[in-house]
Amino acid sequence: MKSTCLAIALTGLTLPAFAVELGDTDKAIKLAINEWTGQQITTHVAGDMLEAAGYKVEYVPVEYDAMFREMIKDNVDAALEIWRATAVIRFTDYVNSKDIIEIGDLGILPKEGLAYPAHMEAKCPGLPNWEALRDCADAFAINGTAELLDYPEDWESPGADLMTAFDLPFTATPAASEEALVDALVNASKNETPLLATFWTPHWAVAAYDLRFVEMPAGEAECYENPAWGSNPNAIGDCDFVSTEVVKAVAKDFKRTWPAAYKILEAYQITNEQQQALMVEVERDGRPVADVAADWIAANEESWRAIVDPAIQ
Repeated sequence: MKSTCLAIALTGLTLPAFAVELGDTDKAIKLAINEWTGQQITTHVAGDMLEAAGYKVEYVPVEYDAMFREMIKDNVDAALEIWRATAVIRFTDYVNSKDIIEIGDLGILPKEGLAYPAHMEAKCPGLPNWEALRDCADAFAINGTAELLDYPEDWESPGADLMTAFDLPFTATPAASEEALVDALVNASKNETPLLATFWTPHWAVAAYDLRFVEMPAGEAECYENPAWGSNPNAIGDCDFVSTEVVKAVAKDFKRTWPAAYKILEAYQITNEQQQALMVEVERDGRPVADVAADWIAANEESWRAIVDPAIQ
């Protein structure tokens, strides 16, 4: 069994300066479980920390878009991985009305972009600079054509838009599915075949197969409004994807009901690298999420105790 000895990120956090009451330890804290592995890992690690503090924890499977409504109904007490760009508008409304309380960043720094297997840097020496794609497009050729494997068609085509904006000689083809997109990157990495794909991090494949991202000018609002902003005066969007925030939130009565748990979740953070390493154990190695989280807790007690103990002692 692989041991993942990683420390939860504490840098820059204000840890609890004094203990507070545990609150209602007879009432289970209901944590939302969404559809993707990273969120499940985030939540199970936090849940194990809460149990170590003396709380009962219940994991509630809920669709991401429905999660905020369930928090209002008291069916979910905390959501620990909210991608602000994909959260329904109601989330902002609920936060503004204080029906849901936002409790800070999770620590993840999401990135979307153009990904390639590490071996492509030897075939296209200018990488990761985006301009190298113009100079060595032939290195990415499949059947004589430089191709970009884009997101599935029902996800829209941001990669195709980038090829147009940067005036790059690539033909964008949508992946048949998310699974097909991941499989293509994995196979290209294993077989050292050419591939450029629209992809994102955190993702287990980025860690497991050393996928790297093309470096483009940082995305900002003006890039999408003013053609004169970037390298192509005839197009907008010639920049990297604009990043989003990933935050945590709890139901409005959470702090009153479980004061120490509030402190713990407020301080809790996890990084891309930490989450991805645990995702590899689930997605590639086939281990249950709960077991991976429990092993992390067992191997990293000093790290998580630095968050839990000041809240409860």
